[in-house]
Amino acid sequence: MELLIASMIGLLTAGGVYLLLRARSFSVVLGLTLLSYAVNLFLLAMGRLATHLPPIVQLGRSNYV
Repeated sequence: MELLIASMIGLLTAGGVYLLLRARSFSVVLGLTLLSYAVNLFLLAMGRLATHLPPIVQLGRSNYV
């Protein structure tokens, strides 16, 4: 799962940078959109990617294995 998310972030970032470097304005807008999707996916992935754990950590208990 981590490999899939990391590769998607890489592809979105590469596509966004490529479109940003083009001279047309519509391509630049699409590049910014792809970069914003990549940043949002990166921020989402910075949280836990673990399954079968509660979303909120209880006080005094660690849910990390």
